[in-house]
Amino acid sequence: MAEVEELLDDVVVRMPSGAELRARGERRTARRRVAGGVAVAAVVTGALTWGVASGGIGGDGREVRPAATPTANPFKVGGVVRLLSPELMPQAAKWQWKSMEEEVMVDLPLPKVGRDNSCPGSEAGRKAPSQVQYGTEYYGDKGATARQRVTEYDSESVAADEVALLRAALTECGLREHATGPDPYWSGTTESSSRLRVSVERWRGWVSVVEIEVAGRLGADDGAARMTGRPVSG
Repeated sequence: MAEVEELLDDVVVRMPSGAELRARGERRTARRRVAGGVAVAAVVTGALTWGVASGGIGGDGREVRPAATPTANPFKVGGVVRLLSPELMPQAAKWQWKSMEEEVMVDLPLPKVGRDNSCPGSEAGRKAPSQVQYGTEYYGDKGATARQRVTEYDSESVAADEVALLRAALTECGLREHATGPDPYWSGTTESSSRLRVSVERWRGWVSVVEIEVAGRLGADDGAARMTGRPVSG
């Protein structure tokens, strides 16, 4: 450690080294909401247009990728896991996402999705594989919530298996996949009558799941419009 002499009272203060400060920062980052995080899409433009959310699985079960596949981790940049800030979450202009008061978000291993009673069939009922999860959650008007979970698994194969379970859970919950367009996603009405919109992206052993959920029934047309971003009539 470096010693710094404080001129006011001649007290020698021992300052932690740069390595110790970085180690402390890593420990504080894991499983905590990253306020003001940089959007993953802004870090690597177009890096996640391939993958599971867009139906990127071939008939033989292998992942289908275009010629240009990102070689750098789009979820972790400069040793820091990047989560979406409120203004960069989906439908931010509509819901005006705000930070939750609680700093620490409880781990929610896949394939769990939605609120507790939204998709009960997504409860895995098994021991989750080894993982480290980072999460952020926001709230908006009229019972709307936004959540992102970025999970790091031990291998690509484990991550692929977990995403396959998640896709099955989304289908069982009654959500429909919208695989066309630049931002593929799943959406539908859950068992608790909420509207749920989910996007899934994977890079090697990393998986990002972004959920937008609006409680209660907004009306079939109004709810669908809000969740897909289409204008609401009237």
